[in-house]
Amino acid sequence: MEPTRYQSSLAVVVDGQPYVVDCGGGTVQRLSQARANGHNALASANLTHLFLTHLHPDHTVGLPDFIMAPWVEGRKRPLSVFGPQKTDRLITAILFGYELGIAEHRDGLAPINHPLVVQPYHITPGIIHQDERVTVEAFPVSHGGLEAYGLKFTTPDKTIVISGDTCPTEALVQHAAGCDILVHEVYSAEAWQSRPAGWQQYHKTVHTSTVELAEIANRTRPGRLVLVHQLTWGITPAQLVAEITARYDGVVVSGNDLDVFE
Repeated sequence: MEPTRYQSSLAVVVDGQPYVVDCGGGTVQRLSQARANGHNALASANLTHLFLTHLHPDHTVGLPDFIMAPWVEGRKRPLSVFGPQKTDRLITAILFGYELGIAEHRDGLAPINHPLVVQPYHITPGIIHQDERVTVEAFPVSHGGLEAYGLKFTTPDKTIVISGDTCPTEALVQHAAGCDILVHEVYSAEAWQSRPAGWQQYHKTVHTSTVELAEIANRTRPGRLVLVHQLTWGITPAQLVAEITARYDGVVVSGNDLDVFE
């Protein structure tokens, strides 16, 4: 846990429409801060597309807030949520758990007359969403026993690939080859050496080290590599970047909350 970072979430914005990926704790608060910084495309009424790479809590605990707060603030269109199997069950449980509060907002004194509609879609490999702005393709990644996906967003002028949480996979290399922006999780290979043996085995199995990510970057040559879900264990973000740039000569950025990449 870092005091300056909330949990996993990011947005791909195309022609004023945001497509949000993952929904960890603090997502709605960061969206509000981004709006305050002038990113008006992230208005609550526009928060209609959410993609969950997997169902770990640090990627989903912001979901109740994301479902309800934008609705209260004027989102009238249905919220489409794309996720692995049992995403529908998670949404059903949230709506059931908050049914009294939702009903009071909708039927009580507040002037909220539009229904709260959440439509879940089960992700399978291949194209999972397409509209006039973007094509979204999902590909399987490897994150322990969970069903997990990476995502490729293809727009008229850019290709953005998001790893989700994963160890290195050939599917990611194939989908990320030549992309404009690769957003990838990472852990420090140097700091990992001081971790307890059990945690070493865990992280090596389900996440991607700086050494491994440098190899991925050398094979895919993205226009920009953005590091997220950074496991540093006491080293600085600059040191984390340096572990990669010692082996890869492309552009590498340590992603921070509220960063914008164009």
